[in-house]
Amino acid sequence: MALGLLLGFSAHGASITGVVTSTDPEAYRITLVTGDGEQSFLVGRGDRSILAEGDTISGKVVRQGDAWRLESIFPADPEQVAVLQRLGDQLQRDTLRRGKKVFRAVGERIPRFALWDQRGDLFLSDSLRGNYAVINFVFTRCAMQEMCPAATRRMVDLSRALDRREWDDVKLVSITLDPDYDTPGIWAAYAEDMGVDSGRHYLLGGPNETVENLKQQLGVLAEPDAAQIVRHTMSTALIDPSGKIIYRIPGSHWDPEVFLKQIEKNRTIP
Repeated sequence: MALGLLLGFSAHGASITGVVTSTDPEAYRITLVTGDGEQSFLVGRGDRSILAEGDTISGKVVRQGDAWRLESIFPADPEQVAVLQRLGDQLQRDTLRRGKKVFRAVGERIPRFALWDQRGDLFLSDSLRGNYAVINFVFTRCAMQEMCPAATRRMVDLSRALDRREWDDVKLVSITLDPDYDTPGIWAAYAEDMGVDSGRHYLLGGPNETVENLKQQLGVLAEPDAAQIVRHTMSTALIDPSGKIIYRIPGSHWDPEVFLKQIEKNRTIP
């Protein structure tokens, strides 16, 4: 990166987009090239684990001592971003069209959507077709142990129970309630800390508008809160292979066995 551009960074919040040209996992550092040149940045633990040479990313530059740090990192591949925006626009139109009937009850199908997962890959809801899916909403900064941490532990327990039964056609999906903060890198670190199986359990984030529309359509209430960051309700839904909601349970203290029984029951329906 050109020296003039580097000196032009403010202490916090300068946004840039570029291509990763090298990574140094041991030093938590990447090198990014933009149209103005090349520069090395510190990155967080989760970003260090998922970023690779050739990735196109965007982020915010902040000062950290004598170094520059890149935060709020999201994928920025133009083709993938175009898909994300197209499905986001479709979801927004669908939310507006549904009006007062925006909430999707048991028996209705989930809407189509796209978000980023904890590997920085584009996740399409269409990829769930042909599988059962258990979907909830949490966020990584949630400090109330009886809320998001408890819900994530239930999902981890459910994932392990599914592994024991060798049920490979069941996916788990957690969507953030804090989309400005929960980037793929933040999710990646959270997955490691919480013991999430990223081969089965997808931790998703992305545009605020998409998350807001999904909250409305899937029946979760959330609002900013000075003390809790996000004050919210909790709900976990089971989706069948056709995309239809077949079961929903409120709260975060459900027994994984409940979902196993619901899946087993549904398999026997002709």
